[in-house]
Amino acid sequence: PPYTPTSTAPPIWEPHFVDLSKHSSFVLRKPLDPPPNCFSTPSPPRVKSNDFPPFRIPCAGNNLADGFCILYPSGLLEKHGIQQADWIRFLEDLGISARLASQGFSAVGSRLPITALPVRGIFGTRATGAAYDSQFTRSPRDEVQTLITVWNQSAFERRKLRVALQINARVDNRAVYELLVESL
Repeated sequence: PPYTPTSTAPPIWEPHFVDLSKHSSFVLRKPLDPPPNCFSTPSPPRVKSNDFPPFRIPCAGNNLADGFCILYPSGLLEKHGIQQADWIRFLEDLGISARLASQGFSAVGSRLPITALPVRGIFGTRATGAAYDSQFTRSPRDEVQTLITVWNQSAFERRKLRVALQINARVDNRAVYELLVESL
C-alpha cells in the first residue's frame, strides 16, 4: 500500500503533579525570612543535565497576588535536591511577595540604604515617608521576578534548574502568568 502519513502528533509530556495545596500554610510571613533550608544545603553530588523537558506551573488566579498552584512534580525535583517543603515555600513566597508589593512593601528589598545629606532651607527635615518611598516601590510582577532571581541564584541554578516567570496574553488582553521550570 502507498505510504500515508498519520496526523497523530506525539503526546505532550507533562510530569506527574502532586497537589500539595493541603500542605500549604497561608500564614502571613515575610518571604526569605528565615532563608529556606535549600539555600544552605549542599547540592546532590551527581545531578544530570537536561533530564526532563520544561514544564509549567499555572497561576492560581488572574493576578500574581493569587499565588501559584501548589503542584509538585513528583520524581523530578528530588533528583535535583529540591524537596517538597522547599518547593512549597518557593511557591508560597511568590504569592506573598506579590501581595506585599501590591501594598507597597518589598520582600526582597527594593532600595539600597542611603546616607542622609544635610538639607538647608525651609524644608530642613529629611524627606522621608510615603512620597519618598513611592519612588522605589516595585510592581507585583517586578517583585515576583526579583524573588525568582534570588531563588535561581541561591538554590536552583547550582542544582541545574531554572525557573522563569512567563506572561501570556489572552484573547481579552488580560495577562496569564505561569512559571516555566527547566532542567539546565
